[in-house]
Amino acid sequence: MILNQAVRPRASVEETPIPWEELTGWLRQVFSGGEELMATQTNAQRLSPVAAAHRILTNSFGLIPFGLYRKEGEARVAVSDADLDRVMKVRPNDYMSPFLLRKVVLSNAFWHGFGAVWNRRDSGGRVVERLPLPSECCTLRRDRDSGAYWYDYNVDGVQRSFSNYELSILYFETYDGLRGRGLLELAREAIAVDAMAQRYGKKFYQNGARLSGIVEVGTDAKPETRRRIKQEFRTYAADDAFAVAVLDHDMKFTPLGLSQSDAQFIESRGFTVEEISRFTGVPKHMLQTGKESYDSNAQQRLNYVTDTLLPYVVQWESEDTYKLPAPAQRQSGVYVHGNVEALLRADPTTRADFYVKLIEHSVLCPDDARAKEELNPIPGGLGKQFLVTKNLGSLESVLRGEDTNG
Repeated sequence: MILNQAVRPRASVEETPIPWEELTGWLRQVFSGGEELMATQTNAQRLSPVAAAHRILTNSFGLIPFGLYRKEGEARVAVSDADLDRVMKVRPNDYMSPFLLRKVVLSNAFWHGFGAVWNRRDSGGRVVERLPLPSECCTLRRDRDSGAYWYDYNVDGVQRSFSNYELSILYFETYDGLRGRGLLELAREAIAVDAMAQRYGKKFYQNGARLSGIVEVGTDAKPETRRRIKQEFRTYAADDAFAVAVLDHDMKFTPLGLSQSDAQFIESRGFTVEEISRFTGVPKHMLQTGKESYDSNAQQRLNYVTDTLLPYVVQWESEDTYKLPAPAQRQSGVYVHGNVEALLRADPTTRADFYVKLIEHSVLCPDDARAKEELNPIPGGLGKQFLVTKNLGSLESVLRGEDTNG
């Protein structure tokens, strides 16, 4: 009896079992405003690093000009085809420019793993229109008899099936060449964590930068007393950001939750930027973070074009080369090529030095450099001569041993 009285607490404790669903709901209410956070496209679009990576990738891909070419010997000659030039360079459909078409295709691939364009043909087999299709409305189906794969689309109640040849397909990532994997699948946890951190920060400041907690009372408290104490503490944490709470009757307040510094809030957001950079291939400095030097940023931009963007360009070249030109054109060597140099145009001084080196080593003739700057050729065909570094004489004069260009 004496032992029981010695260990008996000063105030009685009321224990109530809490179901797991109720507990998780309470935690969501504290840290995320009551919403269950998932790596959905809507939630991801609200995150600045994801939105920035999406904008940079899709705009970069949209800026690249694509055209028809044929290889004649060692030369690459531009090919003119009125129908294909119209859908590739002028207007792929009545609603979009070529830039916007490519932007939408990569956007679908970014979110859903793949983007598809329907190359609509007339009765003669000529491509007359190119329409991007919504990836979220597509189901991949394999025909049991032929083994061929079909892309079944259901858009606003309208259903249609496409063969692979009817579509030009761009993958964000794929492991089998049939099914794509987008950022929502690859970076699901990183997106969910950053969404929760962003929602937690909003909740934190909405509550006056104060966290909830537990008030301990040294005696038994009636339900009415509990409600009154709870209401008084709510007033301290509401609008008056610098209010002071006064406790009596042996009350003790224990904060519940993590402070911003304990949670390393800012550092966690920065880590998410690094994660999105790894998943998308967009350099950190392009996502407005990092402290690299100018030279380092310039090199990273070059790496971004060659390592991140070029694979999408090569994919698109391969798809359109096989699916846009007529079979007779393909047999004659016609192919689609994307000019990534449009994204590598630097400041005027850097471009001038670049052209000088290429001209001095006979990689380009002056007219080639002028064409890249959208300038007319030198009159009289003088710009067609290739020059080398011996007082910038012509290649022929240098081979003849002459000191000057003769």
